[in-house]
Amino acid sequence: MFKLMKKVPGGLLLVPMLISALFCTFFPGLFEIGGATEALFTSKGLNYIIGFACLCSGTTLKLNTIRVVLKKEGILILCKIILNVLLGFLFFKFFALPGIFGISAIAYITTIASTNPSLFLALEEEYGTESDSAAFGLLAVLCTPAYPMLVFSVSQATPINWMPIISTLIPVILGVIIGNTDQKLADFLKPGAALSLPFMGWAFGANINLVNALKAGGQGILLTLLFYIPMVVILVLIERYVLKKDGVTSLAMSTIAGMSVSVPALIGATNPAYQAYVDAATAQIAFGVVISSILTPIIAKWLFGHPGQDQHTELKEAKKV
Repeated sequence: MFKLMKKVPGGLLLVPMLISALFCTFFPGLFEIGGATEALFTSKGLNYIIGFACLCSGTTLKLNTIRVVLKKEGILILCKIILNVLLGFLFFKFFALPGIFGISAIAYITTIASTNPSLFLALEEEYGTESDSAAFGLLAVLCTPAYPMLVFSVSQATPINWMPIISTLIPVILGVIIGNTDQKLADFLKPGAALSLPFMGWAFGANINLVNALKAGGQGILLTLLFYIPMVVILVLIERYVLKKDGVTSLAMSTIAGMSVSVPALIGATNPAYQAYVDAATAQIAFGVVISSILTPIIAKWLFGHPGQDQHTELKEAKKV
């Protein structure tokens, strides 16, 4: 199984995610027996896994490399946030909540604001540098359901809840403190981010019903295209031609997360008027999760080919700072 996962681009995440989605589709509720089993084999333990990965990745973020991370990932994350808010605002302005071609504002904003943290980490482990992988903790702020809900609120000027964002930053900050004060503990925790990938993938897949995703059909494909065109093309161009980097990070950031499948229901719970759009949005996003989780690693392998080919470039730059 491990050899299979290593052969598939992003396979440490993707293979467990698809297997878990099969269980969710054909044997729903199989692992919902409470206790450790339910926590490990359903999505209920996802926040713990992400928090653990944030802590471990934070330990690799050394103070002398933070400037390198902020100059690359920090700028790309800022660009992504600006794009998300701008596109969300424009979607509401021109198409309102019902949207267009059966794609509601809930489905569109949830999708463009999505980032799959585990696939980001998997692709950076394969094709990026150590400082790129260390940016996982910074990126994780955008990888909780709170972020698309925040963008949805900002797009239509409704109140914002900042606590989920703050709760994601706390383990990152703790990891940075450990990494810069206790090298032995940092070395012990460092592999944890990569080790968490299969568990994250399984937890994401536990929310995906493949039959419902396939029913979304054309709308799911269209939604995925509406995600790729602005989020991938623009971010890759910024990284390649403005930041003068290879494009690995911007592509790794450009996958729809399995966690996003839960966001329409969360948004729907905030206002009865949103309920009519929840089911369709959930199916469309699930279809996009499957497509982008397969397509993005393939594109990464096609573009970057040889893992680790520029593995130490940015670390050398960091040491000069």
